[in-house]
Amino acid sequence: MTTTHDGVRRTARDAGLVAALTALQAELTPGALPLGPAGHALLPESVAAAAHGVRRGARTAPRERTAETTLRTVRLHGDTLVALRHPLPPGPEDPDDPWALGLARLRLGLSEALLDSCLEHLSARTFGGSPLLVRQLVQDSLAEALTDHLELGELLGPAAGLTGGELTALHRAVTRTDRVLLRLLGGHGFRTDGPGQSAHVSELLADVYAATPAAPEEAP
Repeated sequence: MTTTHDGVRRTARDAGLVAALTALQAELTPGALPLGPAGHALLPESVAAAAHGVRRGARTAPRERTAETTLRTVRLHGDTLVALRHPLPPGPEDPDDPWALGLARLRLGLSEALLDSCLEHLSARTFGGSPLLVRQLVQDSLAEALTDHLELGELLGPAAGLTGGELTALHRAVTRTDRVLLRLLGGHGFRTDGPGQSAHVSELLADVYAATPAAPEEAP
């Protein structure tokens, strides 16, 4: 099952953002656009085109294409994602939204893949005749990222029960870790075919789906 503990996390790490996001949508909101708190969605183009309904937590409604707006498209390594805005379905907010939890696990898997890319890239590079991986600043940054991943993995374990505000803080922690890793990749990370593009779209997913907490909360 994709969302059980580490399923979507593993898919994101091994197969990438589009594959993981497609699987998550098929499992949790089949046939529907999962909407963020302001009615936004970001999905692979083919998945968005096939959806006939919308969902926000436990709230569902038929899709009204005439009422929605296409905001932009995003290219990612040969795939296209589309950002939409659709009116929210009526009803109260659902405090236990499995989509929000699954998406957090997905982003953690992408961040772990970014760390893998850093290790592969840095292992082949030298500075002053020494491998970059042995430089103290590089080791410190990699250790920080690995520690963050371990801590976030504990928070997103099988018994995870996080509030919207806690999930938002967790998303911010993933974004901070990604930015540390991107600095290690330098220009390689920001090429259109490089790992930085996945990190960029991952951050867009957090912007779309992570609710703003009502009050400041301590980041994980």
